[in-house]
Formats: sequence, structure tokens, C-alpha cells
Amino acid sequence: MTRSNNRLYAFSRLGKYFVIDTYTGSSFEVDEPVYRYIHDSIPSNEGREGVEEIYSVLDNPPSREEILAIVENLEKRTHRALCLNVTHTCNLACRYCFAAQGTYGGPRNIMSEDVAKAAIDWLVVTDAKTVDIDIFGGEPLLAWDLVLFILEYGTKKAEEEGKRIRFSLTTNGVLLTKDKLDVLNEYDVNLTLSIDGDKWHNDMFRITPDRKGTFDTIIENFLEVERTRKGYNYYVRGTYTKWTIDFASTVQYLADLGFKVISMEPVTGSGMPWHITMDDIPRIEEEYEKLAHIFLDYARKGKPFIFYHFDLHRVNPPSLVRRFTACGAGLEYMAVAPDGTIYPCHQFDGVKEFAMGNVKNLKPYEEPRQNIRKIFVHANALRKSPCTTCPFRTLCGGGCHAVGYFTTGDVMKPDPVQCEIIKLRLQYAIAVNAFDEYPTSV
Repeated sequence: MTRSNNRLYAFSRLGKYFVIDTYTGSSFEVDEPVYRYIHDSIPSNEGREGVEEIYSVLDNPPSREEILAIVENLEKRTHRALCLNVTHTCNLACRYCFAAQGTYGGPRNIMSEDVAKAAIDWLVVTDAKTVDIDIFGGEPLLAWDLVLFILEYGTKKAEEEGKRIRFSLTTNGVLLTKDKLDVLNEYDVNLTLSIDGDKWHNDMFRITPDRKGTFDTIIENFLEVERTRKGYNYYVRGTYTKWTIDFASTVQYLADLGFKVISMEPVTGSGMPWHITMDDIPRIEEEYEKLAHIFLDYARKGKPFIFYHFDLHRVNPPSLVRRFTACGAGLEYMAVAPDGTIYPCHQFDGVKEFAMGNVKNLKPYEEPRQNIRKIFVHANALRKSPCTTCPFRTLCGGGCHAVGYFTTGDVMKPDPVQCEIIKLRLQYAIAVNAFDEYPTSV
């Protein structure tokens, strides 16, 4: 059945067999004959009957034109999430930092209360019932007084407008004292805690300007987050490189420390010896295989943790729009630099051709530069040429626009290395979710 080759994609992981409906992203665990029928074109009655059974339960998906009409209607929707890049400075000098050690390639700068106020005022009058503010940097805790202002003023303005507001903050942890954590807990701020694993892995790249490691400074601060939150509303985010590619053992180490929600992200690109390249994909596949076994083994032993990229609720959103547009950068989500300049997301901060205006000059309900918004309306998995034939397009949404831009020079061309990593992530996420041991809570 050639039809099955067009719509169904088969793969095998962890001793199980799976089929993905490439039109919708739905996945099915199947028997080996069905897998062989689709994957290897090996005919058998059992395989054919299994494929026919899958087709019998598949919905008729909307056409490409219908999906495009829905997705590209986003141009008419308003922003509902802002990343406030409160500092263009940092107290660390991480060697792999995409933001040039927090400066974004420009002068060191800290956002004023006036800019933060203008950004919040612009956000809360949107038509969304819930709005989000991500407090970012640089290192945002260098501007603690401003963080307090954002939390207090944002809460007040949201209440006045009858909106729900959610806050998040990313920190390297050096300045995360107990007093600050108490305030962040009071406002229920979702925390992203940057740590790359044990002392050796972390201090390879996460260093101070005078080249000292940071592990000993931050580890107790981060453990205090877990002690007070017990797996709630935070995650530790590590970064792995060609030199620290053994991320399965790193995740295991962090889980052994007691952290309940963990993510590991790759540094791809070219020009630096630690950049992950296509040559590293076989090793990354090995690491995901190891990690999947660790993950399930810990769940069996009553020590469950959440690995961010194994959580299908995070990587496979129910919204049709989200399945084809990923994060919504430049449309529903934007970033504001310390001087008030608006960018499609924090990674585009400082890239002048993507500047979308300034919050100090925008009127309520006004959307910034439409020509930039149009770029991101079209940057979806139905229009990016490598994505149109990819079986994982409805689970990925076209990948990170910024990573694509910085590696290929075009937001319409995903980073091919990232693509291969995402395919591995998704296959292992689907596979571990098929086991009864998969943890539903931690």
C-alpha cells in the first residue's frame, strides 16, 4: 500500500515498534509485522491488516490550504507573552553563551522602570485572558529592584485589567539568595535554573569573568529551590557540547541530587571546537538510548523525575496552530531589550533587521512592524522547505527560528543538526511514554 508510505512513518525504539500519522502527529504502538510492512515494505497479511486498522481510526485531517488559513490567521492575533530582557550584562562569562556573555554584542545596559512599565502596559491590554512575562538577561538578578518592580506592577496592572498574569525567570543562580527565593515563591515565578551537571561538566563552560568555576556557588542555591518547591514550577536546564556530550549521566547526576524536572539542550553551530555537528548525531542517539533506560529504571524504583523532552504534553501541544508554528515568536511572543526595542524573541535581541519597534512609542493595542510579523507568519512547518516532507513536522512545528537563522542565515531554513536531534528526542519521547512505568507525577 503506497498510501501508507505517504501518511504513516514507522520507527523502532527500546524494543517497541511505532507508527506516526504524519498528517496529525498521532502515534501508535504496533506489532513488528506492521512496522516491517511500512518501514521495510515487507508484505504480510498481518502487516496489511494492521495498517488498515490504523487507517480505520485516523481522522480525515484538514487540507494543507485549510491549515495554512488557520496558521496564518495568527497575523491578526495579538501578543500575549513578553520576554523582558532586563539586563544586557552578566556576572558570568559562559564560553558558549549565545548572548555574548550577556551583552548581546552591544554595551552593557539595564532596563529602566519606565521601559518595564511601558512593556507591561502594552501587554496587559491585549485580548488574551492570560498573559505571560519572562524575566531574562544577561543575568536578571543583577537588577533585583527592577525584578521586584515588574512583579509588583505587573500583578497590579493585570488585576486592573481582569487578566491572569504568569511570571517566569531564568537565572545562573549566583545571586539567588534565600530572601530572593522567598519573593519569587510568593509570586509563584516559574524558575529556569542553569546548571550543566556535576562540577567538572558545569565548570568547563559556566565560569566567572576571571575564569573561576561556579558549581560550588550555585548548587546549594538550586537545591534550596527543590527543597521549597518539591518539583513544582521550576526546572534545571543544562547545556551539552561536543566536549560534554555524555548528557545521560549528567541527567542521572542531577536526578540523584533530587532535582525533579530536568532539561538538556545542545550547542550547535560552527566555528567553535565545542559545537555539536552532524558527526556527533550517532553519539547523541546513544545518549538518548541510555537516558531512556535510566529514566524508566528510576521510575520503576520509585525515584521518578521528569525529563523535559520526554514529556509529550510539552512537545506535542493539542493546538493545531502550535503543531505547525512551534513557539509563536514574532507573533504572540516577543522580547523587549533594555532600551525598549522589540524583537521577535530574546535570541534576536540586537539583530537590527529584526527590530520591530519600541514599547515607549507604541499605542495600546498597536502591533509592531507588520513586515517582520509576516516573516514569522510564514515561518511554519507547512512552508519551510525541509519540513514539508518531514514525518515529524506536526510534532516539531518547524524548529527554532533563531537557531535556523544563526546557522543557515534564513529563518525559513532549520538547522539540520538540530533537526536530527529533535527527531531523536521525539522518537524516544514516544517510546518511553509507551511503557507502563512512565511517571505521571514526581
